[in-house]
Amino acid sequence: MAALASLATVFSIGGTVLSAFGVYQSAQANAAAADYNARVADRDRTVADQNRKAVLDQSRIDAEDKRRENRRVMASIRASYGASGVELAGSPLDVLTDTALEQETDTQRIEYEGRIRGREGALQMLGLSESAALSRAEKRNYKRSALPGALGVGFGGVGDVLARTA
Repeated sequence: MAALASLATVFSIGGTVLSAFGVYQSAQANAAAADYNARVADRDRTVADQNRKAVLDQSRIDAEDKRRENRRVMASIRASYGASGVELAGSPLDVLTDTALEQETDTQRIEYEGRIRGREGALQMLGLSESAALSRAEKRNYKRSALPGALGVGFGGVGDVLARTA
């Protein structure tokens, strides 16, 4: 019977050691996963920043294209007025002025939409930065809890064995 009790004690201690090791390994794996998540968020933030800059650049290009198109339209209207002998005063001048104002409004709308999309990219970058910071904090917490968790399981198991054998 004493041999059976000794065998039970050995298995109990072995189980405690394995449990403690499992707690430690689990915390290490969780820390590695949190580190990976932080790296992914950092990479995604870099991509979001590149996309944001591309959107802003594209909106500037689109606005400049619109301005060139507007100049061609205005030149065409002036040329048509000149060819027909209309003076650039009164109603024809009003048409040119209104056309120029509408064209500039369209150009400003293009720029504004680009800034809005750029802002959306900046907000996405902020969210990704926060996600990376959270993952890094999780990693630190998992690393800090690995050894105490394993020791807690180990000491608890040894305490149980000692209580049964006493």
